[in-house]
Amino acid sequence: MKQLSKIMLAAVASVALAAPAFAWDFSASGSTSATWNQISTTANGLADTNTVSTARVHGEGGSLALKSSHTDGAKTASVTYSLDWDTDLDESLTVAGSNKVGAWTASGSVSYDIQRAGCSATSDNTSTAGTAKCAGDQTDNDMAAITLTDGTMTIVFGEAAHLSGQNVSSSSVAGGAISMDSADQDASAGGMVDAYQGVSLGYAVSDTMSVTVAMQSGAGGEDGFGAGEPLDGETTHGVSGFGLGFSGTFGPATVGFTSVSSTTADESGVVANGLKSTSWSTMGLGVSIDLGDIDPFLSYGSATGSAGSTANKDTVHTHSASEFGLTYALGTDTVVLYMGNSSDQYSSAVGTEPTTKSGMELGYSTAVGPVSLGVGYGSVTHANAGTSDAAKAIDGYSKTDIEVNMGFSF
Repeated sequence: MKQLSKIMLAAVASVALAAPAFAWDFSASGSTSATWNQISTTANGLADTNTVSTARVHGEGGSLALKSSHTDGAKTASVTYSLDWDTDLDESLTVAGSNKVGAWTASGSVSYDIQRAGCSATSDNTSTAGTAKCAGDQTDNDMAAITLTDGTMTIVFGEAAHLSGQNVSSSSVAGGAISMDSADQDASAGGMVDAYQGVSLGYAVSDTMSVTVAMQSGAGGEDGFGAGEPLDGETTHGVSGFGLGFSGTFGPATVGFTSVSSTTADESGVVANGLKSTSWSTMGLGVSIDLGDIDPFLSYGSATGSAGSTANKDTVHTHSASEFGLTYALGTDTVVLYMGNSSDQYSSAVGTEPTTKSGMELGYSTAVGPVSLGVGYGSVTHANAGTSDAAKAIDGYSKTDIEVNMGFSF
C-alpha cells in the first residue's frame, strides 16, 4: 500500500509539472451589428417602372468562433469551431498547425463543413405523404494545401489561393461598389482568381519585391484558376493553366500584378465531347500609394472566356472593371471616396451588348468607445444598349443607399 501511494504521488507530480507544457489557450469570440438603411431603387428605364423607396433598421448577429491554440517549442496548433449565417447556417471545424525545422517552416490545415440537412414534407408540415428523403451530410471530401517556406522561397502545394486578384480598393458601409461577372463569379475588380488545385512557387527578390509562378492541374469539374467556369457544355473535364504574380514597393507606391490563363480538356471518353473545351485568361492590377494621411488606390481587372466548339462559337464571356479612390485619415477616423465601373458581356452574337455599371461611395468611419460606427452614401447605375427584353429590363437601373452601421465585437 505504501509503495502504491508513492507511485500515485509521483504520477500526480508528473502531471502537475507537465501540464504547463501541454496547456491549450481557449478563446470565444462573436460579433453583432445594427444598420439603418434608406434605399431608393428604380428597376429599369421603362415607362411603367416606379421608383421604390424604403427605410429600414436591421440588427443581426455575426460569426461565432470557439478557438483553442497551443505552442510547444517550434510547433503550433489550433482548433476552431465556427458558426455563421449567410443565407443558411454555415458550421465548420478547422484544425491548423505549423512546425519549423532548421530554416524551413511548414504549415497546413484541415477544415470540414458540418452540414446536417434535415427532412421535409413536400405538401405541408402535418402531412406524411411525399416526405422528401434526407439529403444527408456533406458528400465531398476536404481539400487542403501544404505551405513550406524559408522566408525567401515559399512553396504551396494543393488547393489554395495561389495567386492574388490584386484588388486594393477600400469602400464604405453603403452599397455602391461594383463587381465583375455579377451573374456568376461576382468578383472584385482585379484578376478573376480563387482557390484551386495546383502548385505555386513564390520568391522574395528583395525586401520589397516578390514574384510567384503557379500551375493548375485541376480535378474533374474544377473552374479555371477557381473562377473561370466551363462554357462549352463539358460534363467531365480536367483543367490546366499557368499564372504569374508580382508585388513590389517603389517609394510610396505598392504595385501588384497577376496574369493567368487556363484550358479545359474533356475526360468523358465520348468522341463527340472531345471537341468541347473552354479557355480563360484574366489579369489584375492593384496600385496603392502611401502619402501619409491620404492614401490613393487603383484596382483594375479583365477576364475573357470562350467555348472551343463550333456549335458554341458565340459563347464568349468578357468582363472588365476598374476602381479608384482614396482614404483620408482624420486622426483615428477615416474618410473613404470610392468610384468604380464595370462591363459584363456573355455573348459575341450580333445584337448583344455589354451591361455596364457605375458606382460610387462616400463614407466616414469612427469609434464610439468600444463600438465601431460607419456612415456612408452610395449609388449604382446599370446600362445596356441592347434591344432585347432582357436588355430593357437592365437598362436604366439605379439605386441610392444611405446607411448607418454600428458594430460590436466581443
